[in-house]
Amino acid sequence: MELSGRTGGTTGRLRVLLATLAIGVSGCRAPDPLLSFLDEGSSVSFTHPPGWSVGFAEHGGVRYRYLTAPKVEEDTEALSITIISPTLAQTADVVAQAYLLGATGVIPLKSSSGASEWSFKDSSGIPSRLRLSSAGMGRFFGAWARGSDGAMKRYEAPLDTLLASLRVEDASRWPEERFAGMSARAPSTWARGSRLSSATHATMQFKSLPLSVEKGNATIHGFITLSKGPVPATGDLEAYNKMLKDRASDTVVLLQHRAWPWVSGVDRPAGYVDYLRSGTTLTSTRIRRWITVRNRIGLMFSCEARADAFDRLDPWCQRMADTVRLE
Repeated sequence: MELSGRTGGTTGRLRVLLATLAIGVSGCRAPDPLLSFLDEGSSVSFTHPPGWSVGFAEHGGVRYRYLTAPKVEEDTEALSITIISPTLAQTADVVAQAYLLGATGVIPLKSSSGASEWSFKDSSGIPSRLRLSSAGMGRFFGAWARGSDGAMKRYEAPLDTLLASLRVEDASRWPEERFAGMSARAPSTWARGSRLSSATHATMQFKSLPLSVEKGNATIHGFITLSKGPVPATGDLEAYNKMLKDRASDTVVLLQHRAWPWVSGVDRPAGYVDYLRSGTTLTSTRIRRWITVRNRIGLMFSCEARADAFDRLDPWCQRMADTVRLE
């Protein structure tokens, strides 16, 4: 009986310990990563939780980007967030009028960032939030969120984070990175990677914010490389292009080849842009590569990401490419 009592007590204490450990593990669980998105048409960027989907629609000839959160129980429709492209107006209140038409219970909200924000029920009686910020030059942008009371309450924190992350991306204002005679502007939120140079070659690398996730919330990023090196033979663009083709492995397939035009205000000769597929059907990646040549030195700007994440990386790289040059 004594042995049985001790065993029961030990078992009880063990159960309590295991329950405590389970609570501790749950409490220490890393938060879901935030995914980065840049809308090609409006140049508005934002971050959002992995489970939220991003789409686009068209109304009255105007295309717009929107997000939807997972449905809350018993909701007939999901909480949605419509991205508002930069719009010319005298004030944010003028832009807001179109969204507040027929609204009830309109409450202006304070924002520490200087943005204008309103809480209300729209003309259909759906709880809504509207946020507008200045994009400069008399333009305003932002987002309109609408969903049930339950959805607004459940997603209050991620919605706050998304609204606070809204930015209009202007590559000319990104921090300039210079190394070994190369120059480019990159988003301040991107990681700066290794920088290597020798007497003839140099590279500098960047890593994007998370673009998507796979099982276990492992994040998928884009990898960007700016490099230079001597061009053989005639030392011109055609020779550089041929050299890169000859060096490519058998698993690389050229999908598109076009001109890279000269850009006004950027001291860079015209070149080529290639879109490539690399790897197998199971491990496929996509690469967009810009090349140019000056004084027998070839410059290559390359963006690479897993195939299912590349479309999210590409708009960032398209803008970054316009800032690339040899000094």
